[in-house]
Amino acid sequence: MDDSEHSEEDLHLIELQAPGSAPLHAGVSASGLVYLRGDLHPLGSATALIKAAREHVPYAALGAVNVLFPADWLRGECLHDADRLRVIAAMERLVRGARAA
Repeated sequence: MDDSEHSEEDLHLIELQAPGSAPLHAGVSASGLVYLRGDLHPLGSATALIKAAREHVPYAALGAVNVLFPADWLRGECLHDADRLRVIAAMERLVRGARAA
């Protein structure tokens, strides 16, 4: 299966928990591609899902409203937003660190 056709089974799911907050889910594909939450998209998760489907971007639906997208794609969608880029970079480091642990 190539990188454009990931399914949930292809991802190693990771749950990140900060004290006092709800857990955040992320994933790493077998090829090392990090997947992050769609709400990081500047237009929200629902719009991200529509754009990703139209552009044939792989995604993993964990539930009705929790969808993971490749961090690289999210980063490309956020080039105008330095704050979101910092959050994506920080979450990607956390996910890679959790995967290595």
